[in-house]
Amino acid sequence: MEWEKLFRRYDWNDRTTPYLTPSDKLNPDQAKSEDLFYCLFHAILFGVITIAALGGSDAQSMVVAYYSFSVVCAAVLFMMMKSYPAALYLSATPLVAIVYVLIFRYGSGAGSIDTIFVLCVLALFLRYSFRIVSVARNYPDLPPAED
Repeated sequence: MEWEKLFRRYDWNDRTTPYLTPSDKLNPDQAKSEDLFYCLFHAILFGVITIAALGGSDAQSMVVAYYSFSVVCAAVLFMMMKSYPAALYLSATPLVAIVYVLIFRYGSGAGSIDTIFVLCVLALFLRYSFRIVSVARNYPDLPPAED
């Protein structure tokens, strides 16, 4: 039994999970698949943050709620219309989160190892956001799918 083929068949498929394919070599179906994952991730994460922030009574949590809701709207817009400005707005979310962590968490007595871990995860997410912007920029010029 070839475990690698079974694993690759169910977990990694170049047509549906093209994360290692250069963004200019994707076909429209691969780009849609990647955009779907990215938009669902943003919509679910920031939808939860919106609901959680609405429970707060101070002005800071209302700002977080409004921003999070705007990210959910941008994710829906990007998924439906492949809008380049929406992709730029979504790609700024890790940067906003990094600034938020640096301002509100770094000096608050929270564990520095925890903060460094969160910042590293956000930096990786920021790096991936550059790929999504590249996919959105190249989307009109993507070659057709080969069957």
